[in-house]
Amino acid sequence: MAERTRITLKSPDGPPMEFWTLAGKNLWDSIMASGMVIGGACGGKGNCGQCKVRLEGEIDEISDSERQHLLPEELRTGTRLACFCRVKGPLTVYLDPLALAIQDQAWLKTDSPYSAFSASVKNRQILIPGMEKDCPVPLLKRLARALPGLKLELSVDNLNQLALIDRLGRPALELQALVCQEQAVKYIGRSREKACGLALDLGSTSLFGALLDLEDGEHLAISSKANMQRIYGADILSRVRHCLENPDGLERLQQILLNNLSSMIGEMLEETGLSPEHIYYLVLVGNPVMLHFFLGLNPAGFARAPYAGLFCDEFTYPAAGLGLPVNQKAEILLLPQVGGFVGADTVAAVLSLPDWRSSRFLLLDIGTNGEVVLGDRGKLWAASAAAGPAFEGGGISSGMIAGDGAIDKVFLNPEGGLEYNLIGESLARGLCGSAIIDIIACLWRAAYLDSNGIITELAGEKLRMRQGERGAEIILVEEKESFRSTPVVFNQEDIRQVQLAKAALRTAIDILMKEAGSGPEKLEKVYLAGAFGNYLDPRNALGIGLIPPLEEERIKNIGNAAASGAIAALLSQDKQREARAIKEQVQYVELALYPDFQSLYLNNLNFPLGAAGK
Repeated sequence: MAERTRITLKSPDGPPMEFWTLAGKNLWDSIMASGMVIGGACGGKGNCGQCKVRLEGEIDEISDSERQHLLPEELRTGTRLACFCRVKGPLTVYLDPLALAIQDQAWLKTDSPYSAFSASVKNRQILIPGMEKDCPVPLLKRLARALPGLKLELSVDNLNQLALIDRLGRPALELQALVCQEQAVKYIGRSREKACGLALDLGSTSLFGALLDLEDGEHLAISSKANMQRIYGADILSRVRHCLENPDGLERLQQILLNNLSSMIGEMLEETGLSPEHIYYLVLVGNPVMLHFFLGLNPAGFARAPYAGLFCDEFTYPAAGLGLPVNQKAEILLLPQVGGFVGADTVAAVLSLPDWRSSRFLLLDIGTNGEVVLGDRGKLWAASAAAGPAFEGGGISSGMIAGDGAIDKVFLNPEGGLEYNLIGESLARGLCGSAIIDIIACLWRAAYLDSNGIITELAGEKLRMRQGERGAEIILVEEKESFRSTPVVFNQEDIRQVQLAKAALRTAIDILMKEAGSGPEKLEKVYLAGAFGNYLDPRNALGIGLIPPLEEERIKNIGNAAASGAIAALLSQDKQREARAIKEQVQYVELALYPDFQSLYLNNLNFPLGAAGK
């Protein structure tokens, strides 16, 4: 029988934590079982190279496979990948406190349609007769008579409050009734009830929430957090596999998500001084798998073709039973989905465009799963591109999520060298997605890459370089200038990963244009949405061929369009109807079944000829 052994977790920003595990057990699994979270994008599968920790104690020898993910400086300082290690005895693990740092994505564009507000909840003044001794009429019947045509959905506590003021001999009661969507009465009392709603965007990487006053549309609080489901994989298919391979997988992923959301809602309530009882309505958007996780529905349909879930249309669900800190009479509305992996977040993003019915546009939400929508005067085509984690820093030698210490912009100086901008006050820790696109574009523009993505001899003459485990490496930040005392590098294999991601997204765009019989010259606007798209430099996206050739002025960063659309639907029944209309207008295109997919994809791996030097 395996012996128990002690693991000590140390972090610079907190006290040490100790727990016990069995000798021979995988270190990544042991840390996750303890309730702690470390970096990583592949769910402990050994693919991403991001769960780096510094170790002291008894651990197994490093393998050649693990060594390929680590820099020489990291090997020298005792850094290992937790998912490769097996515990042999007492062990001290030094955690990076910024391993899960994520840039605050609580940003919304001011010109989004949620400003066109129509109250879905209103306080209505009513007068009911008092209790008569000779002919008593029950309180609920008197309330129903005062509110004809409306359904009374009052809690037991609310009825007991009213009973205290409904005394014999009182001639009449003047009350305030909270009416939702001209259909149901949620609360009745002596004074006006604060009525709030939540718009939630369930992203696979990050979660966004906005708390709003449903009577006047005022934004009360916003919150954004990393989606902690990522410990089971950065991509949703890894999480689906976890559900299928583990009896409690679905329950665990649902609970992680609900705990995540409860924490966000709790923070917003604390900030505003409100209570859960004030939240009467929720609108949720997200990709189809995330919506299945939220409801606790089996996601097995997404594990294989034809990639279909258990529901696709608009879905209404009671909040009671989910354990969220909201009014237990609250209603949750999940906006309609398109199909396949194109979900309610894409419908919401289109909903955020005021001119989707009248313009010719391309909408890109770029991430591990990239969604693409092509619009032509009200006709819509959509597809999902499996771009992989490269655009979010996954699988990149020095890649990371945007946060303190992340390089977010890279540019060429007049001498042909590379310079960068850093988020926050920390030393450089790595490259986030926008910088990864920037550095590729800079290398291509300066002829440091050829059209196949191979680093040229000219790069060796102009840039700081060395030979590493993954091929030629460009040194962006020297060892002494970095957070971990290891250089921030970008190498030949990193370039290849970006090429694969770029090809997937660009191929989706090309196929939708073929389906629509259109071309880039007809596009009036290209919208870049989401956390990555909001910070992407349009010139560089054009330069590497991620976006078809067109004038840079036609490209617009629109922020968290999915969240904007969710807020619009929260505040307006007209927008809910519009979301249903969008779902009906979209033609979903399954890329894997498209005849020319393979040839288009291979062609899009290369960089566009004639772009170098521009």
